[in-house]
Amino acid sequence: MTRVETEEPICGIDHLLIAVNDLDLAAATYRRLGFTLSPRALHSAHMGTANHTIMLEGDYLELLGVLAPTRANARWRAALQDGNGLAGFAAAIPNAATVGAAWRQAGFSSSDAISFSRPVERRGGIRTEARFEVVTLPADTVPAMSIFACAHLTRDAVWLPELLNHANSARAIRKLSIAAPDPQLVADHWSRALPGATRAPIAGGAQLRIGSHLIDFVDPASAVAGHALAVGAGRDASCVTRAHRTWSDVHGTQTSRSNAGSVARDPDLAGGQGPP
Repeated sequence: MTRVETEEPICGIDHLLIAVNDLDLAAATYRRLGFTLSPRALHSAHMGTANHTIMLEGDYLELLGVLAPTRANARWRAALQDGNGLAGFAAAIPNAATVGAAWRQAGFSSSDAISFSRPVERRGGIRTEARFEVVTLPADTVPAMSIFACAHLTRDAVWLPELLNHANSARAIRKLSIAAPDPQLVADHWSRALPGATRAPIAGGAQLRIGSHLIDFVDPASAVAGHALAVGAGRDASCVTRAHRTWSDVHGTQTSRSNAGSVARDPDLAGGQGPP
């Protein structure tokens, strides 16, 4: 999946953030699922976090652990009080200034750009640095998870060739599914927070398209029937891998409380020659 070029302030999913209490255990779990993980890396001290990334062709998953409480990681600490699971939606952006202006124009209280970095160790002892800028929205802006925007200042230090091949054939995030009692209301919140997204009706709810990515908002019955979401099962970091002849879906389902009720979230990853 290649990222769709756009002039919109948000051009798709940059990555999905999975907050975990035990980063080493989470890394071992995802390796058993057939993913290639980047080496554990420490973020800048003011972030107070460490991570592993699961790099895909144009997007990725981030396993994030909190090492020390800081102002910058307050939302992740709050999310972890409910257990491990999907906690953050990182929007892909051309630059931090553009999305900040767009969010303020839409009436959101976005943060200033926050700069940070992490060291990158490559095979053969090669060392470099990955640098980022993020712009955040208040944690309760949308149901289900926090939204922030991520600008990569050093893409070549993040999308490394040795990290892109996965034994389970995963290639890209295809779709994020969110189940809620009132999916139309949840979709309203997300539509406003994702300028440039287009909306269409689907069975049991609504679907947003942002760049090459899809976000489905469905009611609990539709989630169980058509999205393999274990609604009401609790916030759970376990994953189920279903390998098909030409593509794979890797599901990590968890639930959270929000102002729209109980919400389940599921990332759908495409591999092989699967659907676009």
